[in-house]
Amino acid sequence: MNSTTSAIAMTQAPSLVREYYELTKPGITQMVVLTTLTGYYLAIEGDVLSYASSGHNWLHFLATIVGTTLVSSGSCVLNHVLERRNDALMKRTAKRPIPAGVISVSSATWFSIILTVVGLVMLSVTNWLTVGLAIGAWLSYVAVYTPLKQRTTLSLLIGGIPGALPFAGGWTSVTGTFDWTATALFAILFFWQMPHFLALSWMYKSDYQEGGYAMHAVGDNAAQRVGMQTLLYSAMLLATLLAPSLLGITGMVYAIGAVALGSWLLIESELFRRTTQPRSARRVLLTSYAVLMGALLLMVIDKVTV
Repeated sequence: MNSTTSAIAMTQAPSLVREYYELTKPGITQMVVLTTLTGYYLAIEGDVLSYASSGHNWLHFLATIVGTTLVSSGSCVLNHVLERRNDALMKRTAKRPIPAGVISVSSATWFSIILTVVGLVMLSVTNWLTVGLAIGAWLSYVAVYTPLKQRTTLSLLIGGIPGALPFAGGWTSVTGTFDWTATALFAILFFWQMPHFLALSWMYKSDYQEGGYAMHAVGDNAAQRVGMQTLLYSAMLLATLLAPSLLGITGMVYAIGAVALGSWLLIESELFRRTTQPRSARRVLLTSYAVLMGALLLMVIDKVTV
């Protein structure tokens, strides 16, 4: 291999790595990491530093975070494979690695299998409940949500399940039980996703229509349904955000902050409902990010130590 060929190979390698990373849907992956980490942290009893002094606990922690992330990434990669033809029809997704021809279907499929299997093996260090939740998230995302996106708007609710399970999985990994707290964490992320994706669907309404997806925004020219649903789900999120404090997991600082954050999203959702402008939908989208990050941070800061 001459120097020119070597230089080209060295340039292409990092680019190919980025394309494979893109298949894991980095935005979703980051959310999985943060929510699983927060759920795990909330479940630790007593002093966190004492917990971290054990090598076994570190192994358990890493197996939970990395394993959950890998399984989630594996489902995202397979989602790319299954939706490659639809992605090719939309401007927003036409340049994704598979429709762009950068990564083959077979390579992406094997990548998905490897990520999923390795992730499940790592999660087996925790407990079978957490493994079961990871499998449930994978199946509901790949086998149910993905095909339903082209058939019914109910896919929005189905898609909220795999997105919310990692938050509960962080808790169950430590406790081994799907209790009221796990349910509350699941509910928070489930309802958070609704206004987030409704706003996104309105922003890229024409793209989703071209791609053949059955989104609420498609056919809703006046945004009456989308606007009202965004408002209602934001109200549900506000209510569920209070659950950690009501259950004694977090204190009053979190409760006050949660009300402020949830109210902020509720106000932006009402403005979107009234104006139905793309910029209003974008404000809902960006506000939803801030609300989630703020809520997670407050949970960590104001955790009640048992």
